[in-house]
Amino acid sequence: MAPKDIMTNSHAKSILNAMNALRKSNTLCDITLRVEGTDFPAHRIVLAACSDYFCAMFTSELAEKGKSFVDIQGLTASTMEILLDFVYTETVLVTVENVQELLPAACLLQLKGVKRACCDFLNSQLDPSNCLGIRDFAETHNCLDLMQAAELFSQKHFAEVVQQEEFMLLSQSEVEKLIKCDEIQVDSEEPVFEAVLNWVKHNRKEREPYLPDLLEYVRMPLLTPRYITDVIDIEPLIRCSLPSRDLVDEAKKFHLRPELRSEMQSPRTQARLGAKEVLLVIGGFGSQQSPIDVVEKYDPKSREWSFLPNIARKRRYVATVALNDRVYVIGGYDGRSRLSSVECLDYTADEDGVWYSVATMNVRRGLAGATTLGGGYDGLNILNSVERYDPHTGHWTSVTPMANKRSGAGVALLNDHIYVVGGFDGTAHLSSVEVYNIRTDYWTSVANMTTPRCYVGATVLRGRLYAIAGYDGNSLLSSIECYDPVIDSWEVVTSMATQRCDAGVCVLREK
Repeated sequence: MAPKDIMTNSHAKSILNAMNALRKSNTLCDITLRVEGTDFPAHRIVLAACSDYFCAMFTSELAEKGKSFVDIQGLTASTMEILLDFVYTETVLVTVENVQELLPAACLLQLKGVKRACCDFLNSQLDPSNCLGIRDFAETHNCLDLMQAAELFSQKHFAEVVQQEEFMLLSQSEVEKLIKCDEIQVDSEEPVFEAVLNWVKHNRKEREPYLPDLLEYVRMPLLTPRYITDVIDIEPLIRCSLPSRDLVDEAKKFHLRPELRSEMQSPRTQARLGAKEVLLVIGGFGSQQSPIDVVEKYDPKSREWSFLPNIARKRRYVATVALNDRVYVIGGYDGRSRLSSVECLDYTADEDGVWYSVATMNVRRGLAGATTLGGGYDGLNILNSVERYDPHTGHWTSVTPMANKRSGAGVALLNDHIYVVGGFDGTAHLSSVEVYNIRTDYWTSVANMTTPRCYVGATVLRGRLYAIAGYDGNSLLSSIECYDPVIDSWEVVTSMATQRCDAGVCVLREK
């Protein structure tokens, strides 16, 4: 038989255990590390193999090269004990109590394994109350991955972070860096404005002069007119600052003179990028009115479309909903019958996601909705009636009807208002849009879409309303329009690869 190399898994561990036993009994040790008056016998070759710091000390022409004792400054004896245990056992216990001493010491002695363990521990401890401090701590010690993780955490949880003591203790430049960031995730600019105001009020005497400079990075034109007039206008700090008043006047002008908005473009008029949210368009029907199984994904940041795995069964008239990291496709029509089956996309399973079946409904359903609102078709007439269900009482009640009869309209909730988009009134395909105020039980009209759309998908993404594909009375559509409620305007933003009607539409927040 030919000779064969045989590898074992226990040799390295066995050597480490043996050397650690020798260290603890001060056997064959050729160096003593002295920290805060405590001596730690060790082996040069072990320290040099584990740490570039000790390797340079023992192999270069430094004075410590030939010494039997070396004084180590900048760390405590208890920390040195933990680090030596790691060198000889490859194990380190990181705790809330020791991490702030352990990480700097690991950086000093260039023990990469301990540094990585400390960073992983701090990453797991990120919280709105400590993420800013961890970010600064990571930056001080050049822990770039941890610094980035803490930065992303502070952006994702901005509204909570700015209520913490850490935020109130930031310098003016640090506050500026945070609020000017495009990536902070907020539903509106209100938390940003309030964060600046609260930071100034925390130490008004010293910080009030910084207010106009910080307000430069608050996107006040994107606030609602009501908030500008009812909140900002009456704030004493704003009223006594002429530069701040100029910024408020700019926001008012943006709303009052829409014809000038193209000339007023600046970072303050651009929406923040916010969360990593993507738009999914699922199923529907194509040019032959046959159900399709195609799933497309739209990334609003890159404005690019891509395909996800097809659903297992072709469906039109589907209902869709996103919940946590999963997307559910519910019921629909496969060309022969209404369906009770439900498919789920586990978006975290791998790069593309995996579709699988979950429990079926008790009733077959097509043209259902994961969230529904009145109107529609009763088999005889196009309807404009609207009903509201109270789950506490188990009763339906009628509310104010829409101005127009609609079937095949898109419905979505934005800023506590229900938007009904397009549809068919029995005669014409509609481009009109109506908005229902839940609190006042009142419908109003807003700007029309650029294109009539029936069997249209509607959803909300990053504070804007999207109308997706549909049928304009002559042909199937692939175009997507976006409505900005601040400026009451629609624009075509992109087109899908596939023309379709009756598709399921939902928004999924990616990790």
